Amino acid sequence: MVGVFRRSLSFPNKPGSAAARQPKPRISRHLRSISLPCRSHPLISSLKDEIANLRSWSSTDHRTAAWLCHGLAAVKLIHDYLDDILQLPQSRESMRRLSTTWVENVLEGFLRFIDAYGIFQNLILGFLEEHVAAHVGMRRKEETKVELYRKARKRMAKETGQLGSVVRAGVTVAAVVSGEEEELTAAVKDVMEVTGMVSVAVFEGIGVSLGWRRRNRNWIGKGKKVKVENGIMEFMEVSVKKGEDEVKMKDLENWIGSIQNATQNLFRTLMNTRVSILNALSH
Repeated sequence: MVGVFRRSLSFPNKPGSAAARQPKPRISRHLRSISLPCRSHPLISSLKDEIANLRSWSSTDHRTAAWLCHGLAAVKLIHDYLDDILQLPQSRESMRRLSTTWVENVLEGFLRFIDAYGIFQNLILGFLEEHVAAHVGMRRKEETKVELYRKARKRMAKETGQLGSVVRAGVTVAAVVSGEEEELTAAVKDVMEVTGMVSVAVFEGIGVSLGWRRRNRNWIGKGKKVKVENGIMEFMEVSVKKGEDEVKMKDLENWIGSIQNATQNLFRTLMNTRVSILNALSH
């Protein structure tokens, strides 16, 4: 029995044999397995499909409040997918191996998005209150409330339009890192790009609409070259003149509330995504 035991321990693996060559490929495959899942992963496929759909969203000449709400809901869905991807152990491992500069740029970009939507929440809430007051004032023929609303429209047009530059700055991120983490960095970059695209359409679209004057159908404002077709129909139809259609006023009131809810939901999702990135780096 002792002899058999010794033979089983002393039997060598020849350097040129297949058994001797096995450990190296196994280690290589193990290292790849801790990176982001392959492109066939359902979450990655779903995220890419939604991003592709959203990229075609902007190609329309009929810009309405419903169109804006659809875009905001689609961005929220994309961030939900990204958040799910960031919860994967493989993704967390990949995040910890990424360039520190790239990660900091991404976190800064998300912070700019959050700041912009936080500001917009305050603006849209105040504007909704002014709109409701003006609607009541028109029925009661209280010109003071109507005049306050006109000023509120101008203020909203200016301040909302400025948020477009804030989100554009948030889209700027470092180049995609090559190697095992390329799929993850590419996904984050694409998500930030479509988030910026929809955000600019919302902020600048509302700004253009509220500052539009029917006497100038090609351009809006003094010296500002912003095309009127970027405006949102419901906001452009209401000008608060004597005899204004109350149906249009009420319709716009409802849409302002819908846009407020949609941006509030996206605001929360943006915060969750940024927290997920931070958690992936710290765990």
